[in-house]
Amino acid sequence: MAQDELTDQDYKDYAVILLAQKAITDKISPMVNDLIARQEGMTGQRFQELRSKQGEPAKDWEKQFLNLVNKEIKEKQQAATSVVTTLAKHSLGASKYNAVKKAYAQGGDAKAKVDAFMADLVEKP
Repeated sequence: MAQDELTDQDYKDYAVILLAQKAITDKISPMVNDLIARQEGMTGQRFQELRSKQGEPAKDWEKQFLNLVNKEIKEKQQAATSVVTTLAKHSLGASKYNAVKKAYAQGGDAKAKVDAFMADLVEKP
């Protein structure tokens, strides 16, 4: 599907999909920070060391904590993917979604249109 066959409504629908995805993924970092803050003996620095497998070897409780946090992160990411898939299927359809996504990734007018729609949608209460 050529970029010129895409309508402003297609770009707006894509913007809505991106905002829905962002609404979910933006909650991942605060969730992780909250889990770290509530876990006695865990710091953000140590958590990053564990994730990157640097520093001293992980203790059993650290491994369990890391597994729990990774599971929570994965669930949020899967939820975001599910939302994108459902919205894309029911609003744009697979071929238009993929065409808008490709056009957006290439930048230019398509990216400007989607970004403008996103900004407009965010501004509206």
